[in-house]
Amino acid sequence: MAMIDVGGVRLHATLIPQRSRRPAGQAPMVFVHGLAASQAFWYAAGVQVLTGLGPCLVYDLRGHGKSDTPETGFGLDRMSADLLAVMDAHEIPRANIVCHSFGGMIALYTALKAPERVQSLVLADVRVRPLQQKLDIAVPAKALPPGLIRRLRSLGIDAGQISNADDGVDYLRTVARIQLAAGDEAGDLLSAIYHHPGLFRSRRNAQKWVQLAERAAFVDALREGDSFGAQDLGRLSLPMLILVGAKSSTLASARALHELCPTTVLREIPDMGHFFPMSRPRLFLRPTVRFLHAVNTGRLKGV
Repeated sequence: MAMIDVGGVRLHATLIPQRSRRPAGQAPMVFVHGLAASQAFWYAAGVQVLTGLGPCLVYDLRGHGKSDTPETGFGLDRMSADLLAVMDAHEIPRANIVCHSFGGMIALYTALKAPERVQSLVLADVRVRPLQQKLDIAVPAKALPPGLIRRLRSLGIDAGQISNADDGVDYLRTVARIQLAAGDEAGDLLSAIYHHPGLFRSRRNAQKWVQLAERAAFVDALREGDSFGAQDLGRLSLPMLILVGAKSSTLASARALHELCPTTVLREIPDMGHFFPMSRPRLFLRPTVRFLHAVNTGRLKGV
């Protein structure tokens, strides 16, 4: 475990050594989590299994986990620079980058801007913003039971402001607010609105996200105009594994990216939603291990 100083911002990173007897020299794996998560996501997803293929580097994005929370620097350009700086600090010239959700936007931006640093990508349930502007996340307010609407109002949450065409920021903020305000009841409320019982594992994490999401600079950076477009993505030629839950709101992104990039492999995971790497790690690990082994051995045909 280490704190890496990147322009005065300390980023929390952990390098997990290779544990197998496979020959050394394979490109390490670097893991990029999504918004409102931390490197703990990857432990839940079974990162230890992947150390059989090589060393694994996990880190907390700025504003997340144990990393510092600066006032600015939450755009893709800065967060990509953070990723490269963490790699540099661990003397990793080139890596297989494994990512989830918003982490995939950081990884794709990095692959476009610094292709020599990225050997392959594993994109686990990533909304690719140029290909899918909004997510269909919530049950529409008009479809919620009146009793649930009244309960939300008593918690200071206006059900009418819960959009089922969200960019993800308001969604995460609402989830955090409900978890903070409703206590043990939060799971039932969130299941009724979003079809899952919650995301934040502690009050501290939920509170941190609410505070972060109240910062105009943070939200504006996340919602800034796309730093790359579909044409740029179409020029990517590195191997990419796209994993997506068949019931996930990011399914449209996955299919569009697969159509756009001939070097992608698409795997739709039946009956799974956005967080399947954490809730059902085997469904994430099996195709990931197979793909990365093929990348390392140069045997991608038929993966």
